[in-house]
Amino acid sequence: MTEEELKAKIASLEAEKAALKNKNSELIDREKAERTRAEAAEKLAEEAEENATAGDELAKLQREYKKLEKSLSDITTERDTLASDLRSTRVDSAISAAIASGNVRPEMVEAVEAILHRKVQYEEGEASIDGKSIQDFTKTYFAKDGAHFVRAADNSGADATGNSGAKSVDYSTKPFALGEYQALLSSNPQAAAAWAEASGNGYLNATD
Repeated sequence: MTEEELKAKIASLEAEKAALKNKNSELIDREKAERTRAEAAEKLAEEAEENATAGDELAKLQREYKKLEKSLSDITTERDTLASDLRSTRVDSAISAAIASGNVRPEMVEAVEAILHRKVQYEEGEASIDGKSIQDFTKTYFAKDGAHFVRAADNSGADATGNSGAKSVDYSTKPFALGEYQALLSSNPQAAAAWAEASGNGYLNATD
């Protein structure tokens, strides 16, 4: 996978992430509304049951409650599916940013993606590897066990150049500047994301 393909993939994942987030919020609101209606219907059903003269109304309310119960179940299933999709999008995005900042050899990108995906743990909306953020884990990984995945030029010093002839950047030491970050975001979003993460400004990458 080339760097241009990585850019396109990250942009696509970010768009999907935003769409999934909006859909998830919508589903949560719908679930709350349906739950409120279901609880109200259940309460009315219980009251009607105590009143022998309200037999027909009780049956009607019970039928309505069953419908609401099924609707709530369908919404919950859809929400869980979207939550799973959102998890995948967040993990894919974090791994893509880490690979971009680590200057992984293009022909090794898919292999590195597979390795990192197997290591990832996802809890409470956060992805991590060995208790560290994906970005922090890969900094050490690409310097040691995964060094053979990185372009050789990146291991020769701060002035090393990549295959394109442009100097590679060590985002862990580069001073952060908001204006430069915003400019880089337009031309090289994965590099901008990596810079923000490495400099402790990862919140800028979030769409929340």
